[in-house]
Amino acid sequence: MALSDTTVWQTRITGNDYTIGDTDGLALNVTARGGKIWRFRYYWVGVQKRMSLGSYGSYQRRS
Repeated sequence: MALSDTTVWQTRITGNDYTIGDTDGLALNVTARGGKIWRFRYYWVGVQKRMSLGSYGSYQRRS
């Protein structure tokens, strides 16, 4: 599922943490309190790693 700006903006707060995955390792982690954090999942020497890229809203798309 491609994560468009509209899709991310419309995510629901459920009271539980959950993750919405995009292609090639990009994911959006939605926290129980409503935070939205971009993460990148990758493998390094056969071990899965995660890198936080920042919160949704701290990066603005270009017009």
